[in-house]
Amino acid sequence: MSNKFIDSLKHVIIEDDDAKPEGHAQSPPQAHPQPHSQPHSDAAPAAAAAAPVAEPTSHSAYQTMSGQPMSEETEHVYQRILAKTNFDATQVAATIHKYLDPLSAIAALDERTRFKTAVVQAKAQEGLTQEKILATFNGLKVALQSEQEFFAASAAATKQREINDRQKKVEDVSDAIAQKQKEIAQLQQRLSDVTTELVGAQGKIQRAESQFTIAAQRRALEIDQEKAKYVSLLQG
Repeated sequence: MSNKFIDSLKHVIIEDDDAKPEGHAQSPPQAHPQPHSQPHSDAAPAAAAAAPVAEPTSHSAYQTMSGQPMSEETEHVYQRILAKTNFDATQVAATIHKYLDPLSAIAALDERTRFKTAVVQAKAQEGLTQEKILATFNGLKVALQSEQEFFAASAAATKQREINDRQKKVEDVSDAIAQKQKEIAQLQQRLSDVTTELVGAQGKIQRAESQFTIAAQRRALEIDQEKAKYVSLLQG
């Protein structure tokens, strides 16, 4: 969906707010939807055929904090994170498209009118509210935080297994060299081999941490930017 979709959302929310009578009580905030939840059977066909609700920052145009484009490996990590924090995979997005997509066949309606009609229908039929839309983004941030915590735990375990063990081996070999001068040549070769493994393991973990951090920062920034758009559109 093009940025016209976002413009339509802005106009609809603004007009909807203007139309509320004084003293109108807002419905209480809804519980955060699960970002991984699947749309119900009625919404699934529409969601599958629908374009994204809003366009995030261009993947190809994104650069790291240093100004360099993402590496292919980091991009792969980012795509895995995106798959678990994608707004278009949420029930809210599916609900919007459930009512919006059928209206595309009505040529007499412009995009803004179609969207306004869809939002009104979604609110009347399924109780879609501003709070639910914003809560969805909060749910995405929670999902991203969970991914970060899971990766941190996995990285710590990998460090224990791949780095600390090798560091202990380096110490053992160094002691053996001091005790067994006759075997010094063999032990030095063994030390060199284990040290090489250590450096390789450290480099691998450092790259993984860097890639994940960059990808997570990118996704966090995109979520904040996307949420900010919706905040602006919803609040007028």
